[in-house]
Amino acid sequence: MDSVNEAFENSSGETNTLADALHMLVDLHITLLESAKKKQEILVSAEINPLLAIMADESQLKKKVNQADEMRMEVLEHDKSYLPLVKLIEQQPDGKTKDELEAQLQLLVRLFDEILKVNKLNQQLLQQSLTYTKFVIGQILGKAKGSNREEKISEDAKEYARLFE
Repeated sequence: MDSVNEAFENSSGETNTLADALHMLVDLHITLLESAKKKQEILVSAEINPLLAIMADESQLKKKVNQADEMRMEVLEHDKSYLPLVKLIEQQPDGKTKDELEAQLQLLVRLFDEILKVNKLNQQLLQQSLTYTKFVIGQILGKAKGSNREEKISEDAKEYARLFE
């Protein structure tokens, strides 16, 4: 997929339908979910360089998602009734189209939920990593100054120590 714009044009050059816009959003969110899971693996392995590459890729994916969502909004604006997506789907006269739109929308909602869960776990992993790093730095600085260790370790560092013991 070179460009979101190219993906939204069919062979005759016409703008595709709401179903096509939703399908593209689903594809992009599947890719975002895969990226979030890769990021999780990298966070567990504690490697920084692959994490930076994943984050750069995610940034590009987010731009594509924004473009696809703008196109979805353009498709909806052609419907002069300005109905919410769920209502618009309910009013579809063609049962096959209605079923396809409902399936795409349900899949998109499940993807949103899964991405949210993975991102929350990634956030926890990052927080634990930062907590551990702060503890280690506190230990190093406490030992480097050569004074009484208990005086140099802050209350936070003591709490971090309990967390990782």
